Amino acid sequence: MRFTPASILLASALALSASSGIGKQAPLPAPNARAQQWIAKGQDALAVGNINAARDAYETAALLAPQEPSIYLALGKIARAQKMPGKAIRYYSRAQDLDPSNQLALQGQGLAMMDKGATESARETLAKLRTVCKSNCTNAEPLIAAIASGGPKVAAAEAPTLPKGVEQR
Repeated sequence: MRFTPASILLASALALSASSGIGKQAPLPAPNARAQQWIAKGQDALAVGNINAARDAYETAALLAPQEPSIYLALGKIARAQKMPGKAIRYYSRAQDLDPSNQLALQGQGLAMMDKGATESARETLAKLRTVCKSNCTNAEPLIAAIASGGPKVAAAEAPTLPKGVEQR
């Protein structure tokens, strides 16, 4: 009984000191020098229009620095250029996971959703983007325009024509 107040005080002090770092987010480490070299190679390849080499360089950089959101933004942009909206959405989602307030990740994700024809999902992403940027959101304008245009036009498949003399059952 004599030690109860002391043990309660000690336990609360330990609990407070242990929980003091829980709400803090660790700063992102700077990408290593090799990753920076691959990022530069990717930028150079994009500058000359070699999308495949750029994708390869950025994928290598992502292996070396998996916590760098700018790499995933570039990969998302490349995937959109290659008409792969599903892959672009995944890359932009990864960039957003690493940096939840990244407006370019939200913009790219919404545009890729419009490329895929997922207008409702793009509207939800636009709402997230507006909450992140709060005032005068220039990053939302391309997404607003894409939603207003209605997205890609998907041609309906024509019914197959049967040769003469063949009946449809």
